Amino acid sequence: MARSALLPVVLVAALVFGALHETVSFVDGSRPAQPATALRTARRAFSPDSVPEVGSSVLTALAVSTPGWWANIVFVVIPCGFLIILYLQSERVRVAEEKGAK
Repeated sequence: MARSALLPVVLVAALVFGALHETVSFVDGSRPAQPATALRTARRAFSPDSVPEVGSSVLTALAVSTPGWWANIVFVVIPCGFLIILYLQSERVRVAEEKGAK
């Protein structure tokens, strides 16, 4: 039985249209700003006098809170471990049933 090729063609066309539409809306479809204007704006926005001394951003970015660490363990590691054990046990039971049926 031959399948119609219309649905895959429509889906591919929709994906291509969506990808192109997304890139146009991302860059706003306009010309880039002049480099000199952008540099002047950047110099005003990020002058060393306008940025307060906060400390090292690397240390702040690498800081991990203890409750967040335990939440990762409880909500990610334990459920994944449970699902792996459940899968292994179900496969063991399936293989045992297949051997028992022979």
